[in-house]
Amino acid sequence: MPPRDTLSLLPRPPRSGARRKPLLCLPYAGGGSRSYDSWQHLLPQAVDAQTLRLPGRESRIADPVPHDPRVLATEIADELGPHLDGPFALFGHSLGAVMSYEVALRLRDRFGLTPACVVVSGSRPPHLLVTGRQYSAMDDATLRSALDTMGGTDPEVLADQELWHLVEPTIRADLIMSDSYTHRPAPPLSCPLIAYGSKEDIDLDRESLDAWRAYTTGPFAARIFPGDHFYFRRWPEGFVMDLINRLYEHLVEVDQ
Repeated sequence: MPPRDTLSLLPRPPRSGARRKPLLCLPYAGGGSRSYDSWQHLLPQAVDAQTLRLPGRESRIADPVPHDPRVLATEIADELGPHLDGPFALFGHSLGAVMSYEVALRLRDRFGLTPACVVVSGSRPPHLLVTGRQYSAMDDATLRSALDTMGGTDPEVLADQELWHLVEPTIRADLIMSDSYTHRPAPPLSCPLIAYGSKEDIDLDRESLDAWRAYTTGPFAARIFPGDHFYFRRWPEGFVMDLINRLYEHLVEVDQ
């Protein structure tokens, strides 16, 4: 049976053509399909970037909010797998970085698919993640302060009680996923893996970023950018210039 044309995760199937190659982006905790608007519009036409619409938010607000990251990764891979008919890349920031790795594993193990490259940003590798109730147990004031420090949430949302109550359930659910994630060793990927971090991210130093190297037998590269945890929002141009070079090397020109 051919794959259906309508996906719950994406507005259009991630098909690879001669002119455009899919870059599938997984949002950070609390993020939605517009999480990476600050830089996706700077990508060339050769890259078809889409950010996944996860359950429990936006047009999927009625879908059950996920709590198990591995179950969610399996669901994502099972929906995307039948549509991936050529080279594609994965990108994820923070929680999205770990999810992109988990999705890559399942696409490999369940469909025999290998990404042209996986780009992880703003996260330690799985074996170095801090486990336990780090964020999900915080009260409202503490959580809002932590989100404000990280810089990924609109200050108006954090300051407005009504807006906060609208987004809090999704943020909390994602943080439960983040806190409950535990590393399970698996054979490394074989594709290129690029790891990005930032100088002011107190949770990610260069040594931890370089530790992603163990997660692939393919080429590996790491780079630190100026800025805080959400560095690509303040300086999108520098980040995108580097990303474009990687994508042209590993994705766009891979079968030309």
